Amino acid sequence: MILAASVTESRAQVTAYAGGSPPNIVLSIPVTASVGGRCGFAPGMAPSGSTNVGEVNNAFTADFPFTLQCTVPFRAAVVSSNGGLLASSVTPATGYTNLAPYLVDLNLVGDVGVGTASATCDTGDLKSTSGATCGFKGPSSASQGLRLNGSSYDVSGSYLRVHRAAYAGAQILAAANTYSDSLTVTLSVSP
Repeated sequence: MILAASVTESRAQVTAYAGGSPPNIVLSIPVTASVGGRCGFAPGMAPSGSTNVGEVNNAFTADFPFTLQCTVPFRAAVVSSNGGLLASSVTPATGYTNLAPYLVDLNLVGDVGVGTASATCDTGDLKSTSGATCGFKGPSSASQGLRLNGSSYDVSGSYLRVHRAAYAGAQILAAANTYSDSLTVTLSVSP
């Protein structure tokens, strides 16, 4: 909130006197305020959780719904910590890999009349060190990320989806007990 105050100077000096005339002075101070745009996740409704996709060679899909409280146009972006499902405990031999890529869908639902924005990126493009471009590679800023050109306040239907068809890479996935990745979603006001 921004407050502004100003005092207009009177051309003649006025003094109030006890028991005299005038007994008081009226001072007029105009006060104005405005509310800036804001954007965040609704309390308890940020994308969270985990999913076990099972055998890393198989197809999978998992949704992570969230609800926004954005009063202005905004951008959402995603960063993948590993650029795919990574078996960090394994050093792969020639012809093998310890990184299984997958896709991320980001779907943003706006208020009535605003519509939706959606895009899909490969996790390899979402890693912060990747030179690749993706429509919602994070972190978000006023100019980076998937943009919803309007507000979205307590509207259901926004989600982050992770998915992949059965693994068909040229290299064989190395045997490992755990393949994992972590996705981080950020929001920024985008006037």
